[in-house]
Amino acid sequence: TVQEPGAKETTYRLHVAIDLMNLTLREVNVTTDKIGESLDHYRLVAGDVVLIDRGYNQPKSLVPFIDRGGDVVLRYNPHSMTLYERCDDSKGDKVDWEQRLRDLDGQAGAIPVYLCHEQNSIAGVVHAMPLPPEQAAQARRKAKQRACDKGRTASQKTLSLSGWVLVFTSIPTSVLDTKAVTELYRVRWQVELVIKRLKSLLDIDRLRARKDSKLADVYLHGKLLFAAVTQQIAQRRFGRATTRMDDDRSMTPWRLWRMIADEIKGTLKACFRGNERFV
Repeated sequence: TVQEPGAKETTYRLHVAIDLMNLTLREVNVTTDKIGESLDHYRLVAGDVVLIDRGYNQPKSLVPFIDRGGDVVLRYNPHSMTLYERCDDSKGDKVDWEQRLRDLDGQAGAIPVYLCHEQNSIAGVVHAMPLPPEQAAQARRKAKQRACDKGRTASQKTLSLSGWVLVFTSIPTSVLDTKAVTELYRVRWQVELVIKRLKSLLDIDRLRARKDSKLADVYLHGKLLFAAVTQQIAQRRFGRATTRMDDDRSMTPWRLWRMIADEIKGTLKACFRGNERFV
């Protein structure tokens, strides 16, 4: 999210797609604060696999993408999206998550499900991973606090689900088993690190101009161009040394981005000073 000066709420949203093979920006779309998360923001094609968080529990965008030949690995939220034991004209039976998790008896496992939207149905799998006791207790405390803040009492279903990590995927278990899905979903933390670099090094989340002025759009898109140039220079100079996920990395992108960003800023300032002398 991006805020204008003095704002307490969101001014713009940046919808960011990151290539997890090389940790680079693939797409960034700028919208107002009224536009939420959706796969429709991105130019996805058959063969793409998207790793997405709870904000994307939306059958209306998931099902068409999977129908086009894509696949998803999604942090599943049972409170936001319903999955079924089977799909037919009556949409079948909803998955009873409390019972299904009890059947796992505290062990990780894969649960076959169907994702249904209108006349379409997608066969998928929910990989259920129990949290360690300490983390599960903390998750339940947070669930109780969230309910309390809204003047409610957390349901037994909510507390039961809080002890598990659920990941829905359209990729069959013959390709990705539960262990592989668990390891893959951890890679999503790299997305947070890329966004953190954009905020810390380029102040991407802060504007110097107000939303109603054209300067705000120019300023924000200028920052995105700055980020793209910084990324391209880092790739050209250092290749995959800082981004490879299949082996130990010899360095991290943080210091390199800082160094390159400072170089670009220095060059721009020198150009401006030169123009002033010329004028």
